[in-house]
Amino acid sequence: MTALVLDLEWRTTLLTALLLPALIALGFWQLERADEKTAIASQQAARVSAEARPLAELVDLAEPELAYRRAIVSGYFLPGVVIFLDNQMRDGRYGHDVYSVFVDEPSGLAVLLNRGWVTGDPARRSLPDTDIPEGSFRLTASVYVPPGEPYLLAADSVSSLDDPILVQDASARALRQLVSDSTGFRLFPRELRLAPDQPAGYRRDWPVVNVAPEKHRGYAVQWFTMAAALLLFFVARSSNILSVIRGDRGGAPDSKES
Repeated sequence: MTALVLDLEWRTTLLTALLLPALIALGFWQLERADEKTAIASQQAARVSAEARPLAELVDLAEPELAYRRAIVSGYFLPGVVIFLDNQMRDGRYGHDVYSVFVDEPSGLAVLLNRGWVTGDPARRSLPDTDIPEGSFRLTASVYVPPGEPYLLAADSVSSLDDPILVQDASARALRQLVSDSTGFRLFPRELRLAPDQPAGYRRDWPVVNVAPEKHRGYAVQWFTMAAALLLFFVARSSNILSVIRGDRGGAPDSKES
């Protein structure tokens, strides 16, 4: 019976020693990301199904506790303030999310209320015509906390809300300060997204940003598969295991140049 013989070649050994731990670490990192996304999805589902609470009860919550919570706002829309969020695509069409400033009378706060999506001019020669509802409303919305800082080529430069404006980041501190200074109201720390069944809105099927946990698990399988393939290559290259499997006699690995 042919004995298993090891004959380590330094380049193959070095390559394996460097890449194998990295591939395994990447696989476990993707599994951790999958667990994080599962926790986020569970949290979102629980908060979306929970009873909506008056805005005043949410003001003092820390930001991680705010995400996805349903809020009730009662008051009116401020006239003359319209903000369009640029580069929002739906079904391959260019458009904008439409923001109005809503004053919640019970809390005395104003909120940036995302009323939904409208089609826009891809050439950016004009902004859509939108209305600002009049009268008193009691609306249900959800708190939106962005998953991270958006990538922008340049910061928005806006100095006035006298006309409809186009921005790339509705969560920018400068914009929020401008809204607060221009309206005289303290602004709720995060935007609210108007619920789909509420009036005074447009298309409200915001895309889900978070990648599904299954995709991260698929990435983990790919990294682990690459690690296994590298390990098999190392064993085959550094031993006579193929000869042992075939039952060859004297099947030592081929000598390699150092």
